[in-house]
Amino acid sequence: MKLKSFFFCTLLALAACKAQKSGPVVAKVGDEKITADELKRRLDETSPFLRARYNTLERKKEFLENLIRNELLAQEAQRQGLDKSPSVKEQMKRAMIQELIKKQLDERLSGTDIAEEDLKKFYQAHLDDFVKPERARVFHILLPAKDAKEKAAARKTAAALLKDIEAREKKGEVNAFQTVAMKESKDQLSAPMGGDLRFLSKDELAKAYNQQLADAAFELKNPGDKAGPVETPAGVELVKLQIKTTALNRGFDESKDSIRGRMARERRSREYDEWMKKLRESAKVSISEAELDKVQVEAAPTPLPPGMATHPPIAPPPTSAAKMGGN
Repeated sequence: MKLKSFFFCTLLALAACKAQKSGPVVAKVGDEKITADELKRRLDETSPFLRARYNTLERKKEFLENLIRNELLAQEAQRQGLDKSPSVKEQMKRAMIQELIKKQLDERLSGTDIAEEDLKKFYQAHLDDFVKPERARVFHILLPAKDAKEKAAARKTAAALLKDIEAREKKGEVNAFQTVAMKESKDQLSAPMGGDLRFLSKDELAKAYNQQLADAAFELKNPGDKAGPVETPAGVELVKLQIKTTALNRGFDESKDSIRGRMARERRSREYDEWMKKLRESAKVSISEAELDKVQVEAAPTPLPPGMATHPPIAPPPTSAAKMGGN
């Protein structure tokens, strides 16, 4: 399979080269010519980092040798009839489809630049993607208390629990706080989850619980830091910081390029869908559900070797590279 794929790529490169023969000849392989323009085009297809290596005559010879080797292999593949192989034809068909998608969408979107005003509207409509408050995942232990006497007792209990938690942690019990929270916290919603309050911003935590808890939680700096006993309207609480994310505040100018790219991809996707709809309407497409239902599909296929992807369909909706023309 790998050999066939290699020959396919070689044949595809050969076909592309034959279609663009201009400029001085730098090499001949049998009757085929490799021109300076072709060499330059192939060099330009490589990344700038790799391309910088080929700035001397010796390096250019090295690159040219790769083209010569490909030409030799392509000619041999054709001599052996591999260009007529069904699997090679199928791969050629896929390559042709992808080239068609790129060509068609490039033509349909040519000259349709995205206006600055549209970029600003997108930014405002999706402001939550660019401006986000600091968020924290915290755990807490709640000991309810109503009056001063109950709060004093709860503070003593909380201090003892905190001492127990720290002693457990010194012995290597990583989740000591969560274990104690499950047994001792009276918050019926979070206690079964070890006191986990999930990821919340400071305002969200204050609204969901209380301001005192939010203030204490967001004063903590490092994962594992703890605060308490903290007196709150609900009673007395202990708080542990699990992780904190920094605030995001990307202005329009900073976000403009990424917005343009995102809008271009979405526009390309819409154009593709409209184009495919018209193609389908203009063609006679019929499906036999009776015959389709007879097709047997194995319930438990043999697992693929590690790292091997499943074979894609001929013309998948171009959600990324295909819609963007492979760029």
